[in-house]
Amino acid sequence: MRLIRKSNLTSAVKRTALLTASATLAFTGVLTGAGSAQAAGPGGATNIRGVDPGDTDAMLDRLCSQETSLTGVYGALNVRTGEFKTQDEYLRDVFGLWRPAGDWEIFRGWCGYAQASTWSIKGEPVRTSEWTGNHGTTEDKVTFVSGYSTKTFAKKSVGANISLSLAKSIFSGTAGGSFSYEWGWEKTSSFERRSEKSIPPCTQVATTWTPYQRVVRVNPVFHVEDYQWNKGDGDVTAHTWRGRDASWKTIYSYGYYIDGVSDKLLPNGQPDGREDKWQEALDPKSCAK
Repeated sequence: MRLIRKSNLTSAVKRTALLTASATLAFTGVLTGAGSAQAAGPGGATNIRGVDPGDTDAMLDRLCSQETSLTGVYGALNVRTGEFKTQDEYLRDVFGLWRPAGDWEIFRGWCGYAQASTWSIKGEPVRTSEWTGNHGTTEDKVTFVSGYSTKTFAKKSVGANISLSLAKSIFSGTAGGSFSYEWGWEKTSSFERRSEKSIPPCTQVATTWTPYQRVVRVNPVFHVEDYQWNKGDGDVTAHTWRGRDASWKTIYSYGYYIDGVSDKLLPNGQPDGREDKWQEALDPKSCAK
């Protein structure tokens, strides 16, 4: 399983810290849930959705959307209400020191992006030429000039739109990713072609292109360094999520994922897809009788 770490590319020291942490994320196996067995998720992580209180999809999104410091990212969870706060919010709203308090438990760790699945789809058809109409009474043949350039984009299941810089670091491979399938991310390719099409009387025709696309889904995961709570008898520090067993060292929330979508390329580097003729009837009043 390959993981791609969000990092600050302007700091060589920070890159080193993140790459060191990423090595601990690439493990797999059978994980034990809170009282019941769970199958290992992406990157060997354990799913906390439906196990822990609150909207864990949104929590992981907010936690991992923070800028990563040299020591990781920080968060706080109210285990009674399910409310989540970033470190700054916790220090402002709950307690002026970074220490657990009452129902609030605090944690520190690293976020990564583990590939969950990949599949192929047909994209939406797009018109690639001008409309050409035939207002006569006999069939015409016209040479159409059509053009198309490949598209790439990413989307999240929760939260705001994903930033272009983060999408690039996850899906382009520049941050250490490797993809063995037809992946056109940021590999722009285009074509311009000429083709002869017949146009029946009193109709208009244009060419369309249906791109064949690849979807890659990743689940953001959180690798726990420290997890702390205080139930009235002093601070307790663990190194797994909520102090559970070792299978809870890395967590994810099933409903939080990021999809990268890119047009596929043929072996010759051209866009992969299908060209069709789009035909519409004209207003009979505009056509010859």
